[in-house]
Amino acid sequence: MKNFRPFLLLLSVSLFASVSHAADMEVGTLLMSGEWRQDVGSYGVPKQFEKILPAKWPGDQWVSLDLKENSLEIRPASSKEKMPDWLKKITAQIPTKDHPSNFELETMDESDGLQYLRVPGVQFKPGKHPIYVFKNGTGILQPQLDYQYRLELNGVQFGMRVQNGLKGKNGAAYGEGATYFIEYDGKKFEYALGYFGWDSRVGAISDIDGDGFPDFIIAINGSNSSGRFVLLSSTAKPGKNAPTASLHNWGC
Repeated sequence: MKNFRPFLLLLSVSLFASVSHAADMEVGTLLMSGEWRQDVGSYGVPKQFEKILPAKWPGDQWVSLDLKENSLEIRPASSKEKMPDWLKKITAQIPTKDHPSNFELETMDESDGLQYLRVPGVQFKPGKHPIYVFKNGTGILQPQLDYQYRLELNGVQFGMRVQNGLKGKNGAAYGEGATYFIEYDGKKFEYALGYFGWDSRVGAISDIDGDGFPDFIIAINGSNSSGRFVLLSSTAKPGKNAPTASLHNWGC
């Protein structure tokens, strides 16, 4: 099996690049506890860190995102003097030239559900932040395709629509891939996130970056693979956007 691991690593990098050409413009990094051994079923190294040795990944400017029933709690997750323990557990799993497998290491427990976000230049406010609660009584929603949602958070009205694939001049959809269309403050934002549009889920809508506008945490499934995305209003501009940060998990 060891002979196949370099191939699997290259395969995961290629798949990551094919999901979204806009990934080159992501300004943030998203990590999560779990399997990071660069094998089937594990998370792929974020594009921003592909050329950095795992031991050199930055340990500063991280926050953890903890989704509660009716709130999102943001906590500092950095260490100025050394790499934080949660990040050590991730980087220790990633194969390197000197340690090609690291399969003897324990994987991290995903049960805490924490997501770790780093966006240089964005100041996050620690504490509990309200989330949008849908009619199902939670902040989680599997959006109906092509339905225009009209929502409001903290007195700010905004719209959301999810489309699968692209659309031709006659309006007929073709291909696949989740595209999120978001509107607020008289501006329109488009995010082509890939995977299957019919299998996407909003995990939370909250003002994560404190600028008064809604931010989104999204999960999307694909064919034996999945992606998690954070869309921050403070890093967006009207028109087409890359996600602020993303994390991808590859299947066989």
